[in-house]
Amino acid sequence: MIRKNWYQSLLSGVILIGITTLLYLYSAGYRLTQQQDRTIDLSKTGMISAKSIPEGSSVYLNGILLTATNDTISGIEPGTHNLKIIKKGFVTWSKDIEVFPELVTDITAVLVSQGPRLEPLTNSGARNPTISSSLTKLAYFSKDGETPGIRIIPLAGEGLSLFRSTPSSVIQDTPRIIYSNGKSIEWSPDEKNLMVESENGTFYLIDIAEGAAEVSTSPQEIKQIWQDKLNQTRQDFIQKLDIPDEIKTLAMSTKTVWSPDEKKFLYTRQNDAELEYRVYNLEKPLPVGEKVENTVFTTAAADPQPKISWYADSFHLILTEGDVNADKRGVVSLIRIDGTNKTELYNNTLMYDQVYSSPAGDKIIILTSFKSGEQTDLYTVSIR
Repeated sequence: MIRKNWYQSLLSGVILIGITTLLYLYSAGYRLTQQQDRTIDLSKTGMISAKSIPEGSSVYLNGILLTATNDTISGIEPGTHNLKIIKKGFVTWSKDIEVFPELVTDITAVLVSQGPRLEPLTNSGARNPTISSSLTKLAYFSKDGETPGIRIIPLAGEGLSLFRSTPSSVIQDTPRIIYSNGKSIEWSPDEKNLMVESENGTFYLIDIAEGAAEVSTSPQEIKQIWQDKLNQTRQDFIQKLDIPDEIKTLAMSTKTVWSPDEKKFLYTRQNDAELEYRVYNLEKPLPVGEKVENTVFTTAAADPQPKISWYADSFHLILTEGDVNADKRGVVSLIRIDGTNKTELYNNTLMYDQVYSSPAGDKIIILTSFKSGEQTDLYTVSIR
């Protein structure tokens, strides 16, 4: 009787260890697969974590519907697989995904509405909008009949719209200085000051909190100080990384455009008659499936080049194509930094070639007008 109980306990222990081992191997991505010679082999597999904005989209792997976002697909054979994410009312998202043994490839698909909504953000006139580095404020010239001058509109928070986002007047026109006729606005890195160039070429340094302006006799020196502060922060970050000196030099170039998360930068490279737009990713560790460097797209160097700004998630770029200044029209698209899923967001009248992302990424901000010869205003295009 004692021996029988001992055998039962031993057998139960062996079964428990076996089940635990199998569960561990399964959770680690191992699967039993049949080879061509009909032998059974224990092979490593990978996983895909498929997310989408908005959520609740259908996930197809190699043409087969498997689940809905946000979910993880396990037991995938290592290699390249086609992932397609579909949601009614949105443009289909598709990408070839590299799956690696025992690793999870994270994918977040930014879905774009089939019918983006155009809504006014201002109604009293706007010109030359310039976004702050944090993407949370937009400064612009306003010819408002009551308080013409320079205004700032907050972009953070919910409900970015004409009725919820109230612009504040930074400084108003005076009989002597017509700020609203200015040529350009530039933000300081700490977003406490604006450098404004007037119509006659005079520069004014504006203290936003005080609403006070003073003539700047050395605007380039001030801009250089601002740039040096940014460069120092980036230099400290870059020097810690094990990357080629060529990349460090590129990263510090004044022509380089950094992403909102300050971990990626966009640059161009001339290749004979072509111009390559490339993104270098400095993230450590690099997300599974992402490359350190990507060619986003290539253009003919002799052709007009698109205007580019970063999308809020730092994994997409906003392109504005067309001769906006001459034609007062342009095409605005969203493209992933690996060159995939280029999706048109807007194709109509544009009065300014810079287009910006809202901090939440649910809208882009454009400057346009729907009446010939009338005032221009800021509008949002809701992409979801």
